[in-house]
Amino acid sequence: MVEGLMMDIAGAEEEIMRWKIAALQEADAGKAIEQEYISQLASVRQELEEASQAVIESEKKLKLKEETAEAAMAARYAAERSLRLADTRASRLRDRVEELTRQLDDLDTREASRTGLNRPRYACWPWQWLGLDYVGSTHRPEPPEQTANEMELSEPLI
Repeated sequence: MVEGLMMDIAGAEEEIMRWKIAALQEADAGKAIEQEYISQLASVRQELEEASQAVIESEKKLKLKEETAEAAMAARYAAERSLRLADTRASRLRDRVEELTRQLDDLDTREASRTGLNRPRYACWPWQWLGLDYVGSTHRPEPPEQTANEMELSEPLI
């Protein structure tokens, strides 16, 4: 019986050793799987960080594009306003030239009827606007006043 008991103990010890070796092998396998999992997790975290940086860069680029678009729209609006102002100014100047031409024609007609002569006209209005005398001038009319917008348009754009 002791012998049978010894055999049972020896068999149990062998069984314990097999279970211990199997448990150690399972633990090693588990550690390898855990290391692989940790490695994959670190890789996924790295990819996530890179994707996050890419999103931040994309947002910066998008914001820059939006700001550029806003600046372009503001410049377009300013250009349109400037063109409308220039058109208005040109229209007023054209009206002024027509009025002055009409006045000159009236003056020439009156002078010709008064003297009976048809003398040629020696006037160049732009020279008169610049404050220069023209041939045969007896008086100098005042130059038209410029508005702030007209003066602004006469300055070069930067």
